[in-house]
Amino acid sequence: MTRLDKIFRIFSFFDDFRWQKKENYNLINFHRNDLNDDSKILTHWLCYISDRQMSFEIIWDVGGFVFSEIVEEVKKTKNIEILNPSLKESFIKRDYEGKYYFLGKSIANDIINKKYEGYKNENKVKFKSRFLPSDYISILSTFVILENFNYSLSEYISFILLKNKNNEDIIIRILFSLFLLSYYDIGQPNSGVISNYKENLNTAMIRKEFVMTILNNKNIFESHLFEFKKEKIFKQKRAWCSLRDFIKSREFFLYFKNAMLQFVRDEDIDSLCSQKCLEQFVLPGDVWNNNSVFGKCILKKTIYENSKKSLNIILDDYFKLNQPKIGYPEQFDVTFDFVPRMCDKNNCDICPIENIDKKNNLMSICINDKEKYCPVALCSCNYKNNCLGRDNCKIFNDV
Repeated sequence: MTRLDKIFRIFSFFDDFRWQKKENYNLINFHRNDLNDDSKILTHWLCYISDRQMSFEIIWDVGGFVFSEIVEEVKKTKNIEILNPSLKESFIKRDYEGKYYFLGKSIANDIINKKYEGYKNENKVKFKSRFLPSDYISILSTFVILENFNYSLSEYISFILLKNKNNEDIIIRILFSLFLLSYYDIGQPNSGVISNYKENLNTAMIRKEFVMTILNNKNIFESHLFEFKKEKIFKQKRAWCSLRDFIKSREFFLYFKNAMLQFVRDEDIDSLCSQKCLEQFVLPGDVWNNNSVFGKCILKKTIYENSKKSLNIILDDYFKLNQPKIGYPEQFDVTFDFVPRMCDKNNCDICPIENIDKKNNLMSICINDKEKYCPVALCSCNYKNNCLGRDNCKIFNDV
């Protein structure tokens, strides 16, 4: 077993722990608890659209509250005029400086009141994402396409699944279609663009016609998919994370499956959870998995030690060439939790990666007690889950 094989195994261990309990990953502060399952996954999708360069807690707690309201009202009215900033009842407002923001209509709940007092306007919830102009255009464009699917994200994904389920790369095909739904040809418009709703709507309608042409024409779809796979596939952090949550999160998979069952068979959904499908998930490049300290550490003594490629591409290349017995590239996304606690804190003395090259003090924090939390996962990633027992642990054994 090569050194990188062992590292794949280590990060498979952390990824397993991450998804065992919902406390270990992001949850959404929905504005009400009785939303239907499709509304929940669509809210989740919109949250990830705005997930750039700001605290993820704000996005899931504050943004999730407002976006869940928007989703519910669009579904109820079958109308996206609530995104027209010129209307009084719009969810898009402008402050005295001329800057736009989302403003909900429901009264703030306990989570907002306790943690986000500065995100309220007369007890209504106010949310402004870091890249609001492009996020707004992306959300508007998403709803314009979903109009063809009864404003249902599960119906849209089911449409793609049924067209492509016999293809080996079904996960990538679904991801590509989700990219077309919300990210294709959005750009980085300035704040002033938001004011021209009529023009934005017209542009979104033209965009929809083009996207639907791609989705409905096999040859055109294959051509665009081929181009997507060459470069763009590694740059879709937000789309990959959302689709991953639908498949791997215990909470969101239930929402996803229940919503999808209106359109496809149970076995079609379960097939997306197969190991073959999980291995198609791409690790998108970000500041965590491209951290230079982490990258140098895991690539030392390998043929990639001096490579100029991004780490996510290196890991993808290695996986395709070597097919490690345990683990796949997307599992390295736990670097979001691992790097700040281990690499940034210089915790090499208890790091399982360092333990591969020379025995360190990792064993001193392994208590080997199934009745207690695993200290290795807790120290490394703040993941809370009971010890598996040393004989069944990927950190210490080839299991």
